[in-house]
Amino acid sequence: MISLIRAQLRFRRGRLVATIVAVAIAVASFTLLASASRGSQVRVNGTVQENFRPMYDILVRPPAATTEDGLISTDRVSSTYGGISEAQWRRILDIRGVSVAAPVAMAGYVMQTAVITVDLTEYADQGGRQVLKLRPTYAGDRGLSSIPDGSKYLYVTPNNLEYVPGEPWVDGKMYTGADIPKSPEVHEHGPNGITAVCEGQTGYYENVKPLAPEDRTEAHCWSRDPASSANTVKRAQVEVLFPIPLLLAAVDPAQEAKLDRLDGAVTSGAYLPESDQSAGIPVLASGRLDLDQQLRIEIERLGGDAAEQTAAGMRLDNAAPYYDTMPATPLASRSYTAQDVYPALLDAIAHPVTDLSRYVPHEGTSVVGEWWTTSPMTLSGPGRTADVVPYSGSEWGKVPHGMPAAKPLPMGLADDPVRAIARHGVDEPKQPRTFLRGVGVYDPAKVQLGPQLSRPPFDLYAGAEATGADAAARKVLGDRALQPTTDFAGPLGQRPHLLTTLSALAKLQRAPYENLDAEHGVNKDAPISMVRVRVAGDVGIDAFSQERVRAIADQIHLATGLRVDLVSGSSAAGVAEQLPAGQFGRPALAVRENWLRLGVATTIVSALDRKSLVLAILVLIACALAVGNAASAAVRTRATELGVLACLGWARWRLFALVTGESVTVGAVAGLLGTILALALSRLLGVSLGADYALLAIPAALLLSGLAALPPAWRATRADPGAAVRPAVVLVRRRRVPRRVSGLAMGNVLRAPGRTILGAVSLALGIASLTLLVIINLTFRGSVSGTVLGDAITVQVQSTDYIAAVLTTLLGAATVADVLYVNIRERAAEFALLGAVGWADAPLGRLAAYEALAIGVLGATTGVGVALGTAALLSSELTAVSYAVAATAALAGALLAVAAAILPVRSLRRLPTARLLAEE
Repeated sequence: MISLIRAQLRFRRGRLVATIVAVAIAVASFTLLASASRGSQVRVNGTVQENFRPMYDILVRPPAATTEDGLISTDRVSSTYGGISEAQWRRILDIRGVSVAAPVAMAGYVMQTAVITVDLTEYADQGGRQVLKLRPTYAGDRGLSSIPDGSKYLYVTPNNLEYVPGEPWVDGKMYTGADIPKSPEVHEHGPNGITAVCEGQTGYYENVKPLAPEDRTEAHCWSRDPASSANTVKRAQVEVLFPIPLLLAAVDPAQEAKLDRLDGAVTSGAYLPESDQSAGIPVLASGRLDLDQQLRIEIERLGGDAAEQTAAGMRLDNAAPYYDTMPATPLASRSYTAQDVYPALLDAIAHPVTDLSRYVPHEGTSVVGEWWTTSPMTLSGPGRTADVVPYSGSEWGKVPHGMPAAKPLPMGLADDPVRAIARHGVDEPKQPRTFLRGVGVYDPAKVQLGPQLSRPPFDLYAGAEATGADAAARKVLGDRALQPTTDFAGPLGQRPHLLTTLSALAKLQRAPYENLDAEHGVNKDAPISMVRVRVAGDVGIDAFSQERVRAIADQIHLATGLRVDLVSGSSAAGVAEQLPAGQFGRPALAVRENWLRLGVATTIVSALDRKSLVLAILVLIACALAVGNAASAAVRTRATELGVLACLGWARWRLFALVTGESVTVGAVAGLLGTILALALSRLLGVSLGADYALLAIPAALLLSGLAALPPAWRATRADPGAAVRPAVVLVRRRRVPRRVSGLAMGNVLRAPGRTILGAVSLALGIASLTLLVIINLTFRGSVSGTVLGDAITVQVQSTDYIAAVLTTLLGAATVADVLYVNIRERAAEFALLGAVGWADAPLGRLAAYEALAIGVLGATTGVGVALGTAALLSSELTAVSYAVAATAALAGALLAVAAAILPVRSLRRLPTARLLAEE
């Protein structure tokens, strides 16, 4: 039997080579995929382990806090004011196994105002009388919103301006009518005499709108005569106010330092004191301001008779609206960002105003005359559309002396609000107010926030942002992220730029500040918004660690009744939201804001395990089909020989052993060649080939070849020996004469439907997997992506996925080639007859190519159909890109099948025509 096996392998070299190639490709493919998958798993597990544990393990929130489909809203966390008492926090600290319990109490927004001095001397030194105009405009939302402020005017004269003091006011005396003391005046000494100019407003404005540009307009006077007593400064200049609200939050200094080493991030000054009995609110300020706000100032010279009317004694409150009607000549422009003026605010906070009896908000920026709390946005409908929340009218309080400039508010607040705000102010000048007292400045980049991929999006040190959720939004935003502005009623809330202590927070949450109740966002009895808990010891992705964290979370809930969420293994995930159009240029936008998705790491590991299993099964099926076809073809081509042996008395078990022995021998050779092929391709593809997989290649080839030989060997033992040696006679029920080569090819394909389907299915597997991978990566994300950690993992495993798909496709092409080769060998006599009657090599080649094309079209269309169906299950709708990818894949699959026919077609030239015709 051994000599017979050796003879068969020696004299049937064509069949032997085809079988060895098929098995070798299958073995190499599985070895490469197994090595690539294991390497990918090692990288993924390493990445997941490195980023599994964030800065804290448990997030504790008020009982009413919610989680939406495993997502924690960033906006709802940052806009939560209180809900946890200090007693509950201390109970968390006392729980065994809790290493750190760092509380955060969102206090609210405090207004700080930068004073920008615009020097106009170079323009004021020209000509006689003139009026200079400054047009401030605040730009935000990546330049999409442009909000004009009230204009500033400066009347400039070469004449002397004399300041004439008014009569004094007596404290406590009631004045009526003519008893009212005379106001100060400014007299211009001109060539035609003395004129009272620059007379300011008297009394009070009525119905003043603090955010209306017309109510924020100012006018001033300045003389080029250095002897003028009315000049308050030597140079012609105008002050423009840049109000910037800053979010203040309270922490426990010791726990915060233990959690994230905030004390080590201090760059100037000192860290927050654990106990402080000094006046004011100690503040540790961020050295970086994360606000997208710009102030642009256009400088112009007014034409017409603006200067003449002012010189004639026009009152300034009448002059301002009159100036707006005058033509203007542009002179220059200035631009300032919020970050440009932020150092001045930090300096003012570091040198606070201690005389709280003065009421000069924009000169003493450290004084807290009022502060605001905000509600979370209300997102309605399945598209999460932000609802507009109209102002109630109580948000701004009283405007002192009817002058909005004395109480500056950011012009961004004039846009449509999407969150309710509540004011907590002191309106009477003589009532006590607290102030901010800067103790130091810290660098947010130096705070230890844990692994990059698992950082919660609502921490105290990273600015909020939202990216475009569709192509239109990304184009409008210029592929930049939308950031918070000075509009704290807008869609994006700030991160806290000012940190204080829990004990100092009480100085804000007491009289004479107003609206200190839960309805207005203040909870004096439970001021803490959240507690970040870090468990003692190491925490990994293993089940024991997770159960230990879960047990501590259960104890926290039982001890406090608060909401607890396990954030280990979580990551930021983009959630789509719809923002309404603003009043000042920002269009309606579809944006994506990062929320916190819980349990991402476990989902990733599980999804990758399932993916690896599916890919392995896919390649194994392709390998089995390729090897099974090769083994089955080897038996079919030797049906007559096996029949002769049966007639000569060979037992069935000997026929079975003969077939399986030949297949196992071929498998051993193919396994060796497959190992060599895998080693060569591993370097080309950049895959680290595992030694254990390489050593298993030959045993795997033997097992695969042996198993694939079982069905055809069993069929060989069950065949009728007489039928096997009897000439083949086909009963033709209905004769159909093909008129074209393509028709003849189609008839040949249909003659062996099982073999055709085998080749088509093998090709369809590869085309389906490759098409689906491309659709997923081009049109929508897979199950593990959509989070910061998941996106990083997707990049790591993407190459392995494509290697598997490409190898499966190549196996399918090899199977198609093998099917064609078997067809040609079994119909060798037909091809010889066609050649004998005059068919040239070209028509014969086209005949085989058409057969390959038919199998390729069947397999490719089936594959893309399966891919599109699977993609439709993963996505609500398929885009035009999906169908374009499918069409391209179908065409490529058909062409690949035709390319696979090259070697079988070349074998036509070596057919022994005379011998084949003689045998017939």
